[in-house]
Order: sequence, then C-alpha cells, then structure tokens
Amino acid sequence: MDTSLWTELSKKIQERRGMAVELIQEMVRRPSFESELEIQQYLETWLKERKIPVDVWEPDIRELKQHRGVVDVEYDYQGRPNLVARLKGRGGGRSLTLNGHMDTVPVEPGEQWTYGDPWSGALVDGKIYGRGAVDMKGGIAVALLVLDSLLECGIQLKGDLQLQCVVDEETGGNGTLAAITRGYRSDATIFLEPTSSKSLVVSSRGAQFFRIIVPGKGGGIEYQFTYPNAIEKACKLYQAVRAYALLRASQADHPLYAHDPTKIPTDVCTIHAGNWPSTLPGQCVMEGSLECLPGEDIEQVKAEFRAYLLEAARQDPWMKEHPPQIEWFGLHFEAGETDLGSPLITGLQDACEQVTGEKPAVLGGGGSDLRLPVLYAGSPSVLFGPSGGAIHSLDEYVEVDSVLEMARIIGRFVLDWCGVANY
Repeated sequence: MDTSLWTELSKKIQERRGMAVELIQEMVRRPSFESELEIQQYLETWLKERKIPVDVWEPDIRELKQHRGVVDVEYDYQGRPNLVARLKGRGGGRSLTLNGHMDTVPVEPGEQWTYGDPWSGALVDGKIYGRGAVDMKGGIAVALLVLDSLLECGIQLKGDLQLQCVVDEETGGNGTLAAITRGYRSDATIFLEPTSSKSLVVSSRGAQFFRIIVPGKGGGIEYQFTYPNAIEKACKLYQAVRAYALLRASQADHPLYAHDPTKIPTDVCTIHAGNWPSTLPGQCVMEGSLECLPGEDIEQVKAEFRAYLLEAARQDPWMKEHPPQIEWFGLHFEAGETDLGSPLITGLQDACEQVTGEKPAVLGGGGSDLRLPVLYAGSPSVLFGPSGGAIHSLDEYVEVDSVLEMARIIGRFVLDWCGVANY
C-alpha cells in the first residue's frame, strides 16, 4: 500500500471529530425503537448530498417467511425501510459490506437518565449519551466517516464498498436477511457492533425462544391441599431448566467461548399464572430462551431439551398423567462462525495493529446477524465496532475517541481489502 495514501486518509478521518459528534447526536435524537423511518430518511439525505447511490425499500415479510433464516414475526415492515449505499469499485478487488442496524431496544418507563432524556445525545467528557448511542449508531457513524473521507481524498477502490443500514436486528435479523435476499452480498462483512478495538468477534450462538405450559386444576383456594397447583408444578420444571443449563455449561467445549462464564445460556425469563388472588391457577406458562454454540444444530438441541423436560415432568405423579406442553416461538436462528484462517480476520488484526499497536483478541459472541451472511451469502463475517457502555441500559453511551479510532482501523482495512484503483 502507498503509505502516503493511508496517511492522508487517516488524517482526514481524524479531522472529522466534529462530524462524528454531529452524526451520532442527530441519529440518537431520532428514536428508532418503533420505526426506523425518520433516521433512515436522515441518512438517505446525508448520503445523497455526497452523491452516493442508495437503495431504500421495505422488506416483505411474506417473502422472507419463505426463507429458512427468517425470524417469524407477526408484523410487517411498513414504514420500516432498509437502506443500502454503495461505492462501486473499478473492478479487480474484493468487495466489502459494512453493516449496522438502525433499531434500538425501547426505554423503560420512568427511567431517569443522568444527562437529559434518552434522546438528548448529550456530549459529556468525550461520551455521547442516549438510547442507541453505542448499539449501534456509533457504529454507523464509523462507516459514514470512512465513506466521507474516501470521497474527499478522491480514492477510488477496486472492489465495491457497501453500507447496509438495516431494520429489526434486535428482534432477530430480518433486515439483514432482506438485504441478502435482495442480492446484496460481498466477499466479507463487518458488523459495526460495539466491541472496542481490543475484541474481534467471529462467531454467534444459535437461539430459540421456548414456552412451557404446565397444567394444574383451577379452583378456590380452599382446595389447595386437594388440587394440584400449576405454579408449584412449574417450579419443578423451572429447576429442571436451571439444571439443564448447568449440564450444558459443563459440556461446553469451544475455544472461542472459554472466556465466557455462561458459555451456553438457557433460562426461564417470564412466568404467568392465575387470574385471581384466591383462585388456584388452571395453568402456569413459562417462557425463556435456549441457545447453542457454533458447530451445534439448534434443532437437535431443541429435541434434547424437550426430552429432558418431559423426563423431568414424568417424575411428578400429576405431570406424568398431565404432561406439560412445550412450544417454540419467536426468536429462532442458527449458530454461525467464520473460519479462523479467513483473511478477513487476519486482515482486520493487521489493520488494528497498524493503528493501535495491538492486535484484537479473537472471541465468540452471542446471537447476532453474523450468522446470516456466513450461512446464506457465503460471506465471512465479524463483529467489530466502537466501545461504550450501558448497552440496552440506563445512561447508554459511546466513546467519541473510539469511534474515530475504529474509523481509522476500518479505513486502513478497506484500502487493503478492496484495493485502490487510481494510485
């Protein structure tokens, strides 16, 4: 690589601190937990001002439901458009996708944020606060800084550089799947999720939501020693789920997850029973999530989990005759993993070392969109983005210095990966 070219690009990125702050604040100030329309319109305008072609469309859930990778949701995407922008290369280089999701989780009612409200975008001591600041509007800002700096430097790449701004990641990834089914594929994909420059995430766990319906016998509280209480029976299965999770953790053997104390999460997270304080419930419903590691088949894990619970239920005389119903719903996806020998991983490690002096640790991660290009687009993928804190929590923030650092790392990698055509 022409070192003077990299020096110029790095300089341009560093000069864009004010732009980084403005971009993140403008995005945070456009809430996107119910609809991503307003923020996508803002980005569309920003990109068109720089004459970057964009494709904006609303994913068709009916079409997506024909695909194995879909998360089966009970709503459509009207008013929730995807956006893809592309700097088309001259040819002869590798293509690259930078992906970021525009949706956020909601804010809990009554939360008292330290710096204004959740949409303030307040800048305090080098941190920008607000829902979605680090997850992941800061990551989108990284991509925009790189695009803008490449244009100012007049750099024309050999391979295509694509930015995917997708919807509905928090529910499972249908926005990224919609981009893939529309034909947007690359030789590699970087999800600009928050990791910091010290961690490069190269895999994602699979997951499935489950529902356990435990029967009881409804009746007045005076029958409490006569009728089976569904809550008491459900407690036995709750303990069985906890025991199963411990068993799974003891059997976990994957080097990318050696750092993770949980390794393979499985737990009950909601419980509902009864409709009156003095009436025994006719049933108790528990819901939770079951996960699997890369290399495991989520369908096989589901079958084993079901068999385990039914055997636990058979140890109780009432549930032996009245077995629980076990249902699967909502979130469902497979695990995904990028080969550790992929040039995407080694290339990003090298780029990071050039900028920071240190290579990031290669780790496994939880459920994410990473699986989708890996499994359905033949595209090795990683999670790699700026640092911050309080993800999905009160006082979420992103560190501005990290956004600029990550933009320099990604910029460096883009020059090497895509190749430069006009120098």
